[in-house]
Amino acid sequence: MTMKTFAIWLIGSLLINPVSLVWAQKSPTRTCFVAQFKSLALRTHDPESRANQVRAWLERNVASCTDAQLATLLSNSPIWLGTALTLEISAILEGAIESKIAGNPALMGKLYESLSKDGPTTSVTYTNPPPRAPVVRPMVNTGVIAGNPNFGSAPGLTPINPNNNPNESPEPDSRQNNNR
Repeated sequence: MTMKTFAIWLIGSLLINPVSLVWAQKSPTRTCFVAQFKSLALRTHDPESRANQVRAWLERNVASCTDAQLATLLSNSPIWLGTALTLEISAILEGAIESKIAGNPALMGKLYESLSKDGPTTSVTYTNPPPRAPVVRPMVNTGVIAGNPNFGSAPGLTPINPNNNPNESPEPDSRQNNNR
């Protein structure tokens, strides 16, 4: 090979080779798998590390998420992230949802407006509701249920003094003077 042909070959290969490298490289397709987000969030214990990893995942993949996937991520992020849920992560999720529904004011209203603006509620409030039926029938009092109708005073020898005098013995003692 002569020097002239080698120079032409070298220049040609340097010019064509970068183009072929660019054609050969395919850009990695970004996919939004909710299960991947959940797994990443639940397997990382340290809240700061979890927040950093989730933020990086969102920055890479949030553009390819569908509306349903974004809604799932937003509604489950407090459970999956716990204390790692930062304002920045919430802003990324809400911003992605906003960009998807930017041309629809009704959906935008559902995202940020309170539910009370939707109209009247379907519940009815009574000022004086009728009394509810009792769950169990009230017991009918037919008198003494069990035991003696004297409510506990049993006949026989008892140490109880019927006079209710704590100083007097229930049985007369021979030592006491019974002259009253």
